[in-house]
Amino acid sequence: MIRVISLVVFLLVVLSEGVSDAQTKIRAAYGTPSLSQVVFPLGVQAGMFSRHGLTVEPLYIAQFGFTGGPQTVLARISGADLITIAGLNRLGQMIAAHPSIKSPQDLIGKKVGIGVFGTTADYGMRLGLRKLNLRPNKEVSFIQVGDVPARIAAVTSGAVHAVVLSSFDKHFLDQHGLRLLAETEDIDFMGSGIMATESFARANRDTVMRLLRGVVDTIRFIKTDSKRTIELLGKIYREHDHAILARRYQTLLGVYPDYPLVSVSSIQSIIDVLKEDGKIKEAPPAQSFLDMSYLRAVEKERQK
Repeated sequence: MIRVISLVVFLLVVLSEGVSDAQTKIRAAYGTPSLSQVVFPLGVQAGMFSRHGLTVEPLYIAQFGFTGGPQTVLARISGADLITIAGLNRLGQMIAAHPSIKSPQDLIGKKVGIGVFGTTADYGMRLGLRKLNLRPNKEVSFIQVGDVPARIAAVTSGAVHAVVLSSFDKHFLDQHGLRLLAETEDIDFMGSGIMATESFARANRDTVMRLLRGVVDTIRFIKTDSKRTIELLGKIYREHDHAILARRYQTLLGVYPDYPLVSVSSIQSIIDVLKEDGKIKEAPPAQSFLDMSYLRAVEKERQK
């Protein structure tokens, strides 16, 4: 578990040599370029953080950073000084199958592809299979395939018979002739969360508040400036097809609430799954993984 903790990239790491009177430089990492985590690079390009005196360097770190709930819960239980300060209360995953799979029962004895064990995609596949009354790693075998392009290649070639993808990427279904088998949208589960070290947050409340103001401003920007948001999405995803970008934008509108407050039940769901899978025996109260006070303070500011 030490290796897991060492790989976690904390969202708010102040670069002491980069602090000036005008701007505070921080690094904000995100684990995947999916729509659920695009708020950092999009907000930087739109200038939403600089207006709050922050120079934010968005870093793409595979699997860690702006990360999934299970990794964060496991890391904190193992001693990491992590706290969740904002996030999404849904897993946002779907199971996409090869066209030869006509029903869930056709997956029995077959292989399914995920990214990496222990990540959001892993839990998305597990919970999706349970909705289909299939037993993970008993009736269906898990294979670590890699990132989204690798998963698409694996399922279209028949190397695996189904893969887990973000629910925000439904355009892949039509694009590659895949069949939607299950979604996890109705499951209370923190799929993505914005993390900080608890010690840093307490010692640097102003910086945390400014970052969250930038996040809230980015969400507002997304919802009010469709033209500019679509332009920035094209740069981030290196996509030139306006129809695809328009679909991404319409999906993005439904991803973030105005204030992405994480519920205690979303953390409790993670704890319950980890216990069921034998990953943990006991855990602190779900509330201890969260500190929504910073975001609630931003919400109160905006409502005055």
